[in-house]
Amino acid sequence: MKKKLLSLLTAAAVLLGGLPAALATSEVSDSVIEQVIRSTEIMVGDPNGDMNLDKTVTRAEYAKMLVAASTYQDKVAGASNSSPFKDVPYTHWAAGYIKTAVQQGWLTGYLDGSFRPDKTVTLEEAATGVLKLLGYTTEDFSGSYPYGQLALYESLGLDSKVTASQGSAMTRRNMMYLFYNLLNADTKDGQVYAQMLGYTLNENDEIDYLNIVSDTMKGPYIVENGISSIVSTEGKTVYRNGYTSSADAIQRYDVVYYTGSAVWAYANAVTGTYQSASPSAASPTSVTVAGNTYEIETSDAAFELSTLGGLNVGDIVTLLLGRDGKVAAALPADEYVSEVVGMVTATGTGTYYNSVGNAYTSRTITVTAMDGNSYVYPCTRTSISTGDLVSIGFGSSETDVSILKSSTVRGAVSGYTIGSKTMAKDVRILDTNASSAKRVYYSRLNGAALDSTDVRYCATNGAGEITDLILRDFTGDLYEYGIITSVKEQSDDMSVSGSYTYLVNGEKQTLSTNGRTLGASNGPARLTVEDGQLSAVSALKAIKNPDTITQLGVSKDGDSWLFSDECAVYRSENASYSLLSLTELRNNFDSYSITCYYDKDTGDCGRIRIIIAREK
Repeated sequence: MKKKLLSLLTAAAVLLGGLPAALATSEVSDSVIEQVIRSTEIMVGDPNGDMNLDKTVTRAEYAKMLVAASTYQDKVAGASNSSPFKDVPYTHWAAGYIKTAVQQGWLTGYLDGSFRPDKTVTLEEAATGVLKLLGYTTEDFSGSYPYGQLALYESLGLDSKVTASQGSAMTRRNMMYLFYNLLNADTKDGQVYAQMLGYTLNENDEIDYLNIVSDTMKGPYIVENGISSIVSTEGKTVYRNGYTSSADAIQRYDVVYYTGSAVWAYANAVTGTYQSASPSAASPTSVTVAGNTYEIETSDAAFELSTLGGLNVGDIVTLLLGRDGKVAAALPADEYVSEVVGMVTATGTGTYYNSVGNAYTSRTITVTAMDGNSYVYPCTRTSISTGDLVSIGFGSSETDVSILKSSTVRGAVSGYTIGSKTMAKDVRILDTNASSAKRVYYSRLNGAALDSTDVRYCATNGAGEITDLILRDFTGDLYEYGIITSVKEQSDDMSVSGSYTYLVNGEKQTLSTNGRTLGASNGPARLTVEDGQLSAVSALKAIKNPDTITQLGVSKDGDSWLFSDECAVYRSENASYSLLSLTELRNNFDSYSITCYYDKDTGDCGRIRIIIAREK
């Protein structure tokens, strides 16, 4: 059986941002389980890609699933040259699957010579079928049918998430869980079933889906004349930029991959000056564009970016990036209608090459774009400086940098809406302050309320959906948070100075100032860092001795606060601090006197930044 799970690699990125190896079924989301079962083609969707998980399963359909979950998957078709049962003629769509399932002992017919292909499958029938796949026989079942079969089914963990009971019909959802459990179960001989089918295990002899390589995923392909010219999307789930989408949403120049069950499209392009190639322009394996280096994925892209192709060092080019961020294709920038939007985070100078290979120096700007990455562009306009929001357009030989016109939106953020405005599912969001910018995601804003002063820029697509949103210092995530441990400030007629010691993520740092003080005091604080130096300190609010603590946050007196992704926990003892894991704090919650420090309320996008725990 061919390995067919590479699609999960993308699905994991889409759904979880990475999937730990061999999680128990109860710990894995239904979305990921569905991707696994789709990818193995044990179950597939209807012509619209719908899995119809609430429908019941017939015996004929189950026979096909059993074959698809076995080593016979690529060897058996639905057609047959003989009629296996009196009610299953050779013309029946599942005749071949039924014949194989019965011959292998996974299913049985009835004493009257019928199979009853349209009868729904019960839990005990389904359980017996997968137990037979695992190598168990009638002799292994203690007691009368179906009690012995169901006892073994439960002891092997095949029942995880399955809600059907003895005698009840199996839905496609329960079948999905059952076959996922089968892949993770041990055979009678002690081998993980998925390994018997050719899948890879990690060093702990567990299925590691993230490392499985499939020879059935095809791509990358570049969309030129519509997705239908590459692959039919009928019966396949379509994703675009990591979100469930439709074939109609796929656009020209999208980079596409597909399997038998899904299509993934990526609209990820980088435009800028082609600065260098490595190891050489004659045979490049990577190129540097707009200050960043990208590996080349395809031979077509390598040729186009080589001295034999149409793109040369010094040209303004567009790189079309695939699912791994590698270059799938390259083309002249003026063929790809593109615009980079973002905030200037630095200015400087850089060396570039003209069309004949002569070097020249140009003023540059570093821009944090809407994808969260930083790019370097030549910019001779000295009026554009750090903190400006800019739009960068591209011609065949030059870049055009202009200041963005401000636009705003306001309202509560909920269900991919801001007030009355709908947000695109792949909306790009930047939070910014005076000198830095960071990409944040919709989930970070969900539940908050935006005022018009919180938004610096808002762009919409043709459908009126918000596609780009630039915030003004809204989340608080652009700052560092630490504990001030020592403050010495002097202010008299002769001089003003300060000396500060503080901890950030457990590391001690010091700062001395002349001509100014920070007005700081000992304790947890928000730290503003500019040019690598501490420039301002703001106190945090405190929650003393919360009532409960979870993986997400704490609660007290009916109110709740969430942890930041970088929340630091310190154990305090005799005026000294040491780092403590959040897990250890939760496990020993009653042993500590706890104070949580947060920047603002959760409804305003605030988070708990520092926790200090003292043993009782």
